[in-house]
Amino acid sequence: MSETVVADVELREEQQDEEVPILFLHAIERHYRQGERRLTILNAADFTLRKGEMVALVAPSGAGKSTLLHLAGLLERPDGGDVMVNGRACGRLSDEHRTAIRRAEIGFVYQFHHLLPEFSALENIMIPQIIRGLGKPEAEKRAAQLLD
Repeated sequence: MSETVVADVELREEQQDEEVPILFLHAIERHYRQGERRLTILNAADFTLRKGEMVALVAPSGAGKSTLLHLAGLLERPDGGDVMVNGRACGRLSDEHRTAIRRAEIGFVYQFHHLLPEFSALENIMIPQIIRGLGKPEAEKRAAQLLD
């Protein structure tokens, strides 16, 4: 397998007084078994995302991009390290608690066909909010904020 490539952003002293990162992955490890062999996909990976930042995760196939995104989105648990969402340690939470956080605080926009073509971008963002239990006006307001 090729070398693990991950965006690595260290907290510098001057950043410590700033707001809590919305996403912080610290010393993340993820391993899989292939028969008797242990494959290390991520080894002590760090990543920080602050409000308003946009990042692109670019690396060769097999470098661990999807694994990193699954961990950041709380779809999987790390084997080591932790995933912090808005300052809360989430990597070791139960499936139920991780699902609740995903539902309330994490959104995925897929690269391909996962948006419903018969709905606008605003409506596609509203749908999970409504499923979560928000009323239509509140969901529309939240969706507009997210689009901004």
